[in-house]
Order: sequence, then structure tokens, then C-alpha cells
Amino acid sequence: MMSKTVPVRVLIVDDHGMVRFGLRGYLETFPTLCVVGEAGSAEEALDVLETISVDVVLMDLVLPGMSGAEAILRIGERYPAVRVIVMTSFLDTAHVLSAVRAGASGYLLKDILPEDLVQAIISVHNGQSVMHPRVVMLIAANLHSTEQAELELGKSLSDRELAVLRLLTQGRQNHEIAVELNVSENTIRTHVSNILTKLDVRDRTQAALFGVRFFEALARG
Repeated sequence: MMSKTVPVRVLIVDDHGMVRFGLRGYLETFPTLCVVGEAGSAEEALDVLETISVDVVLMDLVLPGMSGAEAILRIGERYPAVRVIVMTSFLDTAHVLSAVRAGASGYLLKDILPEDLVQAIISVHNGQSVMHPRVVMLIAANLHSTEQAELELGKSLSDRELAVLRLLTQGRQNHEIAVELNVSENTIRTHVSNILTKLDVRDRTQAALFGVRFFEALARG
């Protein structure tokens, strides 16, 4: 449980000053929350995160300059402990999927009841995900098409790359994979690099996560 003596530190990101003003005024009436900053753009939000400690970001998606989804992705890369809740007026497939894939822990509409927003912030801070019911439906509707796309992507790997990917999903390091497949460690590095490029993922952790989904999908037929 969250300690009452350590309020959740919130950063509000919205390009409308009145929205930020209203949110701050309401949230600061709760001793369990503390608004530690505001930003009118994604770029400004990233600057703020460099200077203060934040637990939860309330992020609008449509911002001047960098999009909210891109900001969520960068926050996840630079500040993995920070959780992001999307606060938006948009509830369409493109906005929902871009935000969820970027790593949003919550997706809420701006017409949410104030008391529900407070509970959502606390829940996300405690490690839960909070999604509008229609967001859950959109995600579920796209699971099949996403799985098919990932199957096709995975099938672009060579047999040896698939063997390396399977071992990556088991948490094996390059030298362990090299021994298992009876090749040099340099060869494994090349295979891993090719896998990252073909799957369009950033690192071996993302490749391993992809591999888990891919091999599970293959097993289901």
C-alpha cells in the first residue's frame, strides 16, 4: 500500500493552460497526491523530468511538436519507473494502439469523473493498468490482426535466426547461445543484430518478448 506520508508525485502535460490549472487545483486537494510540475508540450515534459522526481505523468496525446505517444516511448526509455496515464478526448484505434504500444499504463477520457481520476492515478502508481472499457475492447479487437502480422514478421527470420531467437526467449546470453549452437560468439552477435533489424525492435529484451509471443502463436497453430 502507498504510504500516506509520501504522496504520489504527478506531472500534468497538456497544451491547454486552463486544463492544467483545473487538474492541478483538484488534485492538490488530496493529501495522497502532489502535482510537482506542468508542461504544455512533450518536449517541455521531457525537460521537466530531467529536473524533478515524478511518479505518474498525466499525458495528453495531441500536443504541439512531438506527439504524446512519442513522449510516452521516450519516457519509458529514459525513466522506466515513471508511469504514464493518457488523458485525451480521442478514442479511436490509431490513438489507442499508438499509446498502448508506446507503454501507457492508463488510457482515460477527459470526461472521467474527478474521483475516478484520483483512484486511477493511485492504482497506476501501485503497478496496475487502468483503461477505459472501450479501450479494452479496441485492444481485444486488434489482437488477432496483430498476431497475424507478428507471425509474418517472425517467418522472415532464417532457421538459424529462429534458433537464436528461441534461446533469447530463455534468457540465454551470447556466449551460452554460441556453445549451444556450436558457433562463434561473433556469429551469434551477427545473428542477434539481424534479428533486431528484421523484427524492428530496439534490443534483445524486446526481441525476446516478441519471440515468446511468436512461438506461442506458432504452437497454437
